[in-house]
Amino acid sequence: MTAAVETNAGTSTAQRRDTRILLWLIVVAAAFLRLWALNAKSFWLDEIASVVIARMPGSSFWRWLWTEEGNMALYYAMLRPWLEIHLAEGTVRLLSVLPGIASVPLMYLLGSRLFGRNVGLPSALFLAVSTCAVVYSQEARGYSWLLLGTLLSSYLFVHLIERPSFGMALAYSLAAGATFYLHYFGLLVPVAQAVSLVALPRQRGPWKQLFAAGALVVLLALPVLWMIHIQPVRHLDWVQPPSLLEFYHLGVFLAAESGKGVGPVLLVLELVLVAVFFREMLSTRRDPAKQDLWPYALLASGLFTPIVVSLLASIVRPVFFHRFLIICLPSWLLACAVGAMALRDVRLRLWSIVGVCVLSLVSIMMSYSRIREDWRGVANYLIDNARARDVVLYYRGVGSFATESYRNWLPGGNVNRPRAVEVIPGSEKWRDEISGAQRVWLVEYPANLDDVMMRTLEAELHSRYSAAASSSFRAVTVTEFEPRK
Repeated sequence: MTAAVETNAGTSTAQRRDTRILLWLIVVAAAFLRLWALNAKSFWLDEIASVVIARMPGSSFWRWLWTEEGNMALYYAMLRPWLEIHLAEGTVRLLSVLPGIASVPLMYLLGSRLFGRNVGLPSALFLAVSTCAVVYSQEARGYSWLLLGTLLSSYLFVHLIERPSFGMALAYSLAAGATFYLHYFGLLVPVAQAVSLVALPRQRGPWKQLFAAGALVVLLALPVLWMIHIQPVRHLDWVQPPSLLEFYHLGVFLAAESGKGVGPVLLVLELVLVAVFFREMLSTRRDPAKQDLWPYALLASGLFTPIVVSLLASIVRPVFFHRFLIICLPSWLLACAVGAMALRDVRLRLWSIVGVCVLSLVSIMMSYSRIREDWRGVANYLIDNARARDVVLYYRGVGSFATESYRNWLPGGNVNRPRAVEVIPGSEKWRDEISGAQRVWLVEYPANLDDVMMRTLEAELHSRYSAAASSSFRAVTVTEFEPRK
């Protein structure tokens, strides 16, 4: 009897050691994927906005967060001292890499606590190789921090249910509250967690601690709700009303961040695994003796509640956009892991995990060369070619904001700097601004626009100058106009 106990203890110890080794290997792989080519791509418009906001003077910075752009306020507050290290793409993005790596072991802990170590490891692996998680760990935005906050609050919420205490209620509330200040959609995370309590047996619920946590979460949410109320909604003018296409975009976003390349194939595979997850959930509901239903309900609510709430909110104001719903990614990947481990055929189980990983890695490799906007290329081109007596004419004000901000950060950016002139629709001031310019550089964003104002602008330039050269960058076109000979 003693020998059998010692054998079982030895086996258990060996299994824990193997699990730790595998988890560390997964974390190392996650770090490698998130650090690779970190400095290779230009900042795109939103990343430039992050840096510009974080570099505002003290009083202006805090006033801006409160009255204009409180979304991601906590991220901007962290980025502000971080920029003192070094202002370069890789250094700035490293602030997003760190939570991206930390999310992987946290995913393991959450999956293990809900469904056991057999699910914890593949869920951590799926997050490590998730293109969506990797891409947003390489952006100077708050999304990887939002993902970490979602995982942390979910883990603490599960811990609160299983081992209730007022200390744990406080820890959960603070984690959830911090998530609100990383993105407004973080408000939907505790809503989804609260909805899952419908499936929790009444006798299991630590209701006093949950009510205390709920009250504190509401208190922490009040400043965010007030900011949403007082701040202008023009930041969301570009969001379109919900459509079937946006549902597809959400699917490929969660599966592979993009519908290009292997994205649709990976989406189909992961949808199959999610379907198996729901089959297991229904089976558990029919036979409660098999397993607790609540962990399944927590994932289902984490996946569907934010979608449903954002769709309902879109009746008043369109807010349903796939990138905002990155808070659904942990539930999506955990559901995939549960579905994969629920497959009864061992070979099918193995091939499903391998399939997700291989397709994800292919998608990640493609993402390294996928550039949103090449403002660094535009700024460097103008630094090398434009001179002080020239004028850079920007059609669309964001082009001026992006290029001129980038120029401030690049070596030699202020040497022979030409005047920057923004073309404002309805205003003719730009005509006087280019008078006497030696050369004019027209920056179009998005590239190759074709509208009435653009045609008028080009006709005016062609009447005064000759188009000497046109250079294309990702999403941007720069055309040089020189005096007629």
